[in-house]
Amino acid sequence: MLTAIKRIKGLGVFGDFTAPADLPAFARYNIIYGENGSGKTTLSRLFAALEAGAHTDHADLEYTIESQSGTLSAGQRYGRKVRTFNADYVEANIGQFHGPLRHILIIGEENKALAEEAAVERATYDERSRAITAAERAAEKLDADKGKVFSAIARTIGEATSGSTLRSYRKPNAEAVFARERDLAPLSDPQLEAHRATVHQEQLERVAMPVLPLQPCDPARPFADVATALPAEIVALLARTAQAGALRRLAEEPMIARWVEEGVTLHRAHNSDHCEFCAQPLPAARMAALAEHFGVEDQRLKADIEQTARIARNLSDGVATLVFPAKTALYAELRADYETAVEMAERCRTALLDQIDVAAAVLDEKLLNRATVCTRDIAIDPQPLTAALATLAAVIERHNRKTEGFERAKAEARTQLQRHYLSTIVDQVRDLDAQIAVQKTIKTKLTDGAEDLPDPRGLQALKDSFEAKQARVSSEHAGGAALTDKLKIFLGRTDLRFESGAEGYHVQRWGKPAKRLSEGEKTAIAFLYFTVQLGDQDFNVKEGVVVIDDPISSLDAASIYQAFAFLKNAVKDAKQVFILTHNFDFLKLLLNWVQNFKKTDKAYFMIVCAEADGCRDASLKPLDALLLNHPTEYCFLFKLLHGFKSDGTILASYHIPNVARKVLETFLDFHRPYEASLYAKLEATDFDSHKKTAIYKFANDLSHSTGKGFDPALVSETQKNVTYLLEMIRAVAPLHYDGLEKLAVPQ
Repeated sequence: MLTAIKRIKGLGVFGDFTAPADLPAFARYNIIYGENGSGKTTLSRLFAALEAGAHTDHADLEYTIESQSGTLSAGQRYGRKVRTFNADYVEANIGQFHGPLRHILIIGEENKALAEEAAVERATYDERSRAITAAERAAEKLDADKGKVFSAIARTIGEATSGSTLRSYRKPNAEAVFARERDLAPLSDPQLEAHRATVHQEQLERVAMPVLPLQPCDPARPFADVATALPAEIVALLARTAQAGALRRLAEEPMIARWVEEGVTLHRAHNSDHCEFCAQPLPAARMAALAEHFGVEDQRLKADIEQTARIARNLSDGVATLVFPAKTALYAELRADYETAVEMAERCRTALLDQIDVAAAVLDEKLLNRATVCTRDIAIDPQPLTAALATLAAVIERHNRKTEGFERAKAEARTQLQRHYLSTIVDQVRDLDAQIAVQKTIKTKLTDGAEDLPDPRGLQALKDSFEAKQARVSSEHAGGAALTDKLKIFLGRTDLRFESGAEGYHVQRWGKPAKRLSEGEKTAIAFLYFTVQLGDQDFNVKEGVVVIDDPISSLDAASIYQAFAFLKNAVKDAKQVFILTHNFDFLKLLLNWVQNFKKTDKAYFMIVCAEADGCRDASLKPLDALLLNHPTEYCFLFKLLHGFKSDGTILASYHIPNVARKVLETFLDFHRPYEASLYAKLEATDFDSHKKTAIYKFANDLSHSTGKGFDPALVSETQKNVTYLLEMIRAVAPLHYDGLEKLAVPQ
């Protein structure tokens, strides 16, 4: 059973209700009193929503309701079935009585065993249906979770490729790529950074390759070939000499030999026969000896040495002038490799220049010592520099290829980034897909049936079976007959009856379709239909909760007793009952009915609406003792007037004229029972005539709907006339007033 309402938020006048500490727990029979418009129907709608766990008109509804099986909140289904009679029930089941009423299936005694089989099958069907719904919702949630995974990774991919054409990258893009890609694997950190850089880069110009220059003396020979052959050529020169007429002195002193050789050349050029240094004649024998010393062979050796020295200088100049492009000319991801290659090339160039310089120095020395044979180890190896330049060229080639296919490179970078980030969710998506597959398998199994189920039949087969059994054991006519019998008792006449047709029950008057039913007849039919429907095979009243909201609306006084009789018989076996009413006479009938019940089986409540800040807030409270302990509502209404304080708003004052009129009528019926009208009774009362006029106008005019909207006089007149009315009761019947005041304000 339900044991307590702890909180309601977002349900009409129950905008934000928290149960007070003195609110009693719910019992088996619960009676709730409240004025019209206080929130009774709103509360009945909450009870009606418990079975589904949601209210169709209040999506943001929050509630906390305690039950013997645990706490209930929005979105959680209540395990017991709830049948609710209120305005919504009348509209949904009865409407305007233009069409037939839905059949009520009453089980015949002779077919109860078959009915029990149908009930078991129906329970299995319902349980399967709930399990299927749960599997569908679980699959939907898992699918939504998978969608969130793709949405998140799509944002990541979009951010990683910002500045490219993929700024609008969304979940569908990620899902489509994930579906068609295979063997997704993450990139290494350097690869990831390189691709990230690529999608943000601007296209750069091509970069020229650094190359060694051709030899000016022999352009046909490559640099490496010349450099590689040079050591052998130098070694050969070192081994040559011109010794035939060598003068010892000049052979031993290379510097003197160079000085003398240049002197001989100058004298020959100027046809001089005197020494330009000492002005002495040049001896013919000496000149002959010098000519022999600097002979043809010596001059040839000299020329060869000088030619080889020029080749060495050309090699050195070529290596020295080799230019490497700036690293900023290359794409960012290539700069580290390029810088490493340049450093290696620089080291190799320095080493090669040192080798060439050593070879050049050896040639210079040989030039001065042509008369002697020399032996030296000469090493010139261009291979390291050539290899370093090749490595450098490979990096530059990567740069140039990227420039030539720049858009392709960007597209490839985007593809690799997509693959990388999608690879990070592979396990997560596979796990979700596996869980979704499990839920779909469960749904398929429960829908189609399986041998390992308690009942191996499929869902449709179960439905067909229990519906066929229900059709055999149930009687639509029995329901119609029960309605007709109850309506005859309720109204005390036989003109109305229910006829069962293919589409449902038709209400007839004297054998013809009933038209222009009175409001009382409509109320009677609706309520009786509800009480008979409690015996429908779809509802087990002994295990269900029954909620009845004001079943006597539009009924005359005599019919109230019939409604009460049908109500208590209909709900006497119910697991739990909630009855809500605004009618004090009906309330007293209900209180008298349950007064001898066990204390733990009954609980009394009232709904009170308070107006503040332009809104009305309802709350559930213990039933006022004046309503519980007195035979009329007169004492309770007096208490309302006695405690009334106007806050200057129409909202706070709107119900007071009706309360005042009821108090005035009751008091005058007791004080002047022999006058015919309210006006005559008031006129005959000994009290200030001006105040009596004001009281009558207030209670008579403002307590009725004028059709003209709110009368502004309501606010200003309310507190004043309530005071006049209380003054009149005190003046006319002081002992009576004192007694009422003691009840209203307990000492």
